Amino acid sequence: MTKQPTTIIRLVFSVVGALLCGIALLLYQHTSAFIASASRTQGEVLRLLHVESSKSNSSGTWKPLVRFKAPGGEIIEFTPSSSSNPPAYDVGEKVDVFFDPRNPQDAMLNGFFSLWGGAVITGGIGLVFLLVAVAMLFLPAQAPATRRRPG
Repeated sequence: MTKQPTTIIRLVFSVVGALLCGIALLLYQHTSAFIASASRTQGEVLRLLHVESSKSNSSGTWKPLVRFKAPGGEIIEFTPSSSSNPPAYDVGEKVDVFFDPRNPQDAMLNGFFSLWGGAVITGGIGLVFLLVAVAMLFLPAQAPATRRRPG
């Protein structure tokens, strides 16, 4: 007995959606734990770094190079993993920074997308996959056409 293509597709969409939602939950928990144990300080955007993009988006994106002073007096410079176009920050702008007090190089900007962007995007895509799988439950089943025999 073979499964109908819609059953297989629904199963694939359900599994992919559940995996992506699970990854989003892990990203959320990781960021929440980081914030709970992190110290907070103010940094300054030193300059904007251009990130080359694909051929489809020749303009590229920008990410800030941020400097802050750790409690021990060490000067830390870092760039967040996210970038944007137009730039989200200006040179000289003061920004809030979360950092690990045991390892100040482990730092994140206190901005919605810097903190939660990965979880939101991954969870959003996962929810779309799950919604498609649920919607497929309500699609009419396509039974194979049967021929009527002349009576």
